[in-house]
Amino acid sequence: MKPINLIKQAGALAIVTAAATIGLAATAVQAAPASKTIRVLSAAGVDAASPEAAIWKKAPATQVALQAAFPGHGSIVGTPVTERLTAQAVRAGDRLFVKLAWNDRNANTTIKDTGQFVDGAAVQFPINGKAATTPFMGDNVNAVNVWHWRADGHTENLVAKGFGTSTRVPFEGLKGAAVRTDSGWAVVLTRSLKVKPDEGASLSGKGTMPVAFAAWDGDNQERDGLKAVTLEWWQLRF
Repeated sequence: MKPINLIKQAGALAIVTAAATIGLAATAVQAAPASKTIRVLSAAGVDAASPEAAIWKKAPATQVALQAAFPGHGSIVGTPVTERLTAQAVRAGDRLFVKLAWNDRNANTTIKDTGQFVDGAAVQFPINGKAATTPFMGDNVNAVNVWHWRADGHTENLVAKGFGTSTRVPFEGLKGAAVRTDSGWAVVLTRSLKVKPDEGASLSGKGTMPVAFAAWDGDNQERDGLKAVTLEWWQLRF
């Protein structure tokens, strides 16, 4: 065989080997995604409704990174300031308690004019329980259920089917409680695991459930789509 042919064959073999190596590396990356799990502590007979309840010292605490959300409307401009929050969850009997804590230098609890906004936080679940649902407020086929706490004392049960479609769903079973900490807010949202189909996402009988989070800083004029969020689903593991 001529030397030039040997060189061509060697070059071709090197290209094939490199391609195979790249393909294996890509497969390895896809097969081992980063874990984003929040473990739920089961504690029968406890009341975790207060952010200062003793049970929260035992519940696993997970740091969750937040990023700017897609604003959803051209009139909403700005950059959210909350970069992370700490998430915890407790299951007690037929209720789920979710605690969120984050840094916030100033408490914004009232709206006195159109240029003021309150602090807030939210927990979001896909109503169908599937991670294939977009975490960006769902879509017209796959709705999401949002537990929305506001620093003016309101806790709202919302259902959304895409940007700008959030609708309040009457449900007295969703409760919220908050305290100011040395660095910001600590909030607990709680609700029964099982609800009627038109009241939100049922959590009864679930081993895992996709969950997403959001935070608003009123001092930064954050509202609506101007918020810090998780850009992908995390997994709540019961």
